[in-house]
Order: sequence, then structure tokens, then C-alpha cells
Amino acid sequence: MEENILKISGNTKVYTVIGNPIHHSKSPNMHNAAFSKLGINACYVPLAPNENEVEHICDLVRYNVISGSNVTIPYKEEVVKYIDVLTNEAKLIGSVNTLYSIDNKLHGHNTDGLGFSRSLFIDNSFEPAEKKAIVLGAGGASKAICSKLCSNKISSLLIFDIDHEKALELKEHLESFNFKTDIKIISQNEVDQISKESDLIVNCTPIGMKESDPELINSDCFKKTQFVYDLIYSPSKTKLLISAETKGAKIINGLDMLAYQGAESFSLWEKVDPPYEIMSQELRYGK
Repeated sequence: MEENILKISGNTKVYTVIGNPIHHSKSPNMHNAAFSKLGINACYVPLAPNENEVEHICDLVRYNVISGSNVTIPYKEEVVKYIDVLTNEAKLIGSVNTLYSIDNKLHGHNTDGLGFSRSLFIDNSFEPAEKKAIVLGAGGASKAICSKLCSNKISSLLIFDIDHEKALELKEHLESFNFKTDIKIISQNEVDQISKESDLIVNCTPIGMKESDPELINSDCFKKTQFVYDLIYSPSKTKLLISAETKGAKIINGLDMLAYQGAESFSLWEKVDPPYEIMSQELRYGK
């Protein structure tokens, strides 16, 4: 397919991703590549609002000044208070990563869970039944991961967040759906031991994005039978994944999850088949 060079005009639709910080995001790269390949007159730009500016951006989406938006750290839960209609998936997860408008009503959806599920369960053949998982972090992304693990019948789910109240809120949210999963909150001094015993380790925190970040888990805690999933995709191998890989564990970063969730948002906005291959190729090989 020949690439169509985007020419900005008065008819160009504008999509955004809001977060803070946002400079590291590869979402603009993959969305703009898809717009170009598919010949759609639209562009996708990153915005880094302060918390008191988020409501205004939501209003711009509601009235189609902005055609749609993704939402990332730290606003996936903040935007919920400004949304008129939450999809069932967003209600299950308890956070939003996709905004769009229908008849001047702001809709909130979440494609993170789908992205995670396809990446872990389908692409990497992880079978959650009768398994034990530890999830680090209890923010918006963690809500998506935990809800999908529970709905896919993970046997035991251990959650750690330095903010104990946030972890408790996540536990209560999950328990409101009456999953059969045994859900517990653990303390920081339990993380290493629980990690040793777990079949799946998932990092939903931003720790690992910077070279100066500490190790989340002692390297002696990993083993060949484990899956270690880090939602961070830049760098492609965090300290967590490098340590796990040296012990023979199956490691996965957040790149495929990003492509899957982005393609689903794109499909929702533009009413086309999800352009996963275009987005995936851009993430891997684009400049």
C-alpha cells in the first residue's frame, strides 16, 4: 500500500492522547502511520495537561472540537468524573483510556484489557486457570489487567501498591463483581517471596522507564516456569525483564498491548477494521 502524505487543512480531524508526562509516548507515531496508510484526513497529537485542564479537554471531545482522545497515566481515573456514558468494559475495569462523542455526550471506553488479553492469553498462550499472579501497581492500567485476570479465572491475585489505600480500592472494586479469584493486598516486604511463588508477574508501575530506577524484584526470585510482563515498552527491556530473562522466564513488554489497544481505539473512532498490523509495524520499525 502506498503511503499517503498527510496535508493539514481545515477539514483535518484532530485526535489526542492526554497524559503527564507524555513525551515518551509512541501512540502518535502509530496512529499517524495508520491515518497516512489508510488515507484518512486526520492527525493525532500528544497533550500534557495539568489536572485542572483535563475537564476542558473532555469538553472539547464532547463537542467534537477534538474528534477523540486516548488517556494515559495519570488521568485514566480522573476523566471518569467528566464522562456522560461509560461502556460496560469501562465499568468493569473502573478506568478509561478512550474518549469519543455521540450526540454531544462524552463516552468513555477502555481498550487496555483487550490489548492485555490478546497479548498474554492469545499471543503468548498463558493459561490463567489455577495460576497465581502478582500485580505491581494499582492505578488505571492495573485495573484493566486485574479485571481481565479475574474474569479469565486466575486462581490467586496478589496486589501491591506503595499507596495502600489505592490497592484496597482496587480490591474492593474487583470483589464487587464476585469473581472466584482469591484477591489479597500485600506489603512491600512480601513482594519478593510472593514473586517466587507466582506463575505470572505483572508490572503496572512506571518504575523501569528510567535507568536510575531501582529493581522492583530481587533477581533471585525468577524461574523458568514464570511469565513476567512489564507494561513499559520504552526501554524494550527494563531491569525487571532483563533479570527475569537471565533466569529463563518468559518475558513480555507492553508493545503489543499498546498496538492492540490503540488499534481498537482507532477502529472505534473511524469505523474501520482495527489497523493492528500497521500500528505494530510502526512501533517496531518506525523512526
